[in-house]
Amino acid sequence: GEIETDVACTQVLKDGKILYVPRVGLDFEKCDMDLVKVVPKEKEEEEQLFHHDWPRNKWGIPEPPTDVEHETAGPGDIDLLVVPGLAFDVYGGRLGQGKGYYDRFIAKINPRTDDDKKTLLVAVGLKPQFLDGDNDGVVPMAKYDFFMDKVVLHDGVVTLSKK
Repeated sequence: GEIETDVACTQVLKDGKILYVPRVGLDFEKCDMDLVKVVPKEKEEEEQLFHHDWPRNKWGIPEPPTDVEHETAGPGDIDLLVVPGLAFDVYGGRLGQGKGYYDRFIAKINPRTDDDKKTLLVAVGLKPQFLDGDNDGVVPMAKYDFFMDKVVLHDGVVTLSKK
């Protein structure tokens, strides 16, 4: 499973910050993803989250409706990106689901040059998903994979090591 982010997303909106959420359901064959800006309703009901009436994609994940115009994130729009995964390691390595949705998206918004503003990449997971590098090994990384800047587990932030 993945970490539940509803409480954090709700708090972001309550704090008046801008929230973008992933949308992958436009074309599953391309394995492409964008992030769509959430525009909260004028009076959101306390019991119902902003996505309660959104359609579900093929994995049962709520996504912004396609029949409404949405603002999507581009380079420089996102300060912090919460990234899910199957496994994470002490070096910031991340193993996703294998389709490359997040890595392709990160490549679009986060140039690999040091001159540009970078989006902080924060992996979120559960303790059993974390590989300590000693007994557990490390996540295999390819040239197109992105290392995370932080790894947050349910019991705190992991101090990452340099490889």
